[in-house]
Amino acid sequence: MMADAYAEHNMAGADHLSGWCGICGRPYPERHHVVARSMGGAAGPVVHLCGFGSNLRDADGRLLHHGAAEQHLLHLWWADGTDLHLAPRAVPVRARGWFYLLAEHPVSIQQAYSMGPWRPLQ
Repeated sequence: MMADAYAEHNMAGADHLSGWCGICGRPYPERHHVVARSMGGAAGPVVHLCGFGSNLRDADGRLLHHGAAEQHLLHLWWADGTDLHLAPRAVPVRARGWFYLLAEHPVSIQQAYSMGPWRPLQ
């Protein structure tokens, strides 16, 4: 069972396995479950993000996006046109595909959906 309507909606998303980080384009990404496995997302969509585990920065101090997602700085949204009642306010109405928000500090999913800007994954 899904924890909330946002997670349930994102479960309908497609995998985004481009071979590079969908945020910054770095090679050798890790697979990230969009909906946490603990929230019922084990069989749900995954996206490629740079980094490993919950590490937030690399040796040069650059942000690792898998760690940012694990630490609630990075949030994802599947835009498909059926989501107008739930969609983040900054995602264009006719948009399709995965969008992300990168926050300056950890925020809940519900807080993230009222923030912007949301950008499409690469």
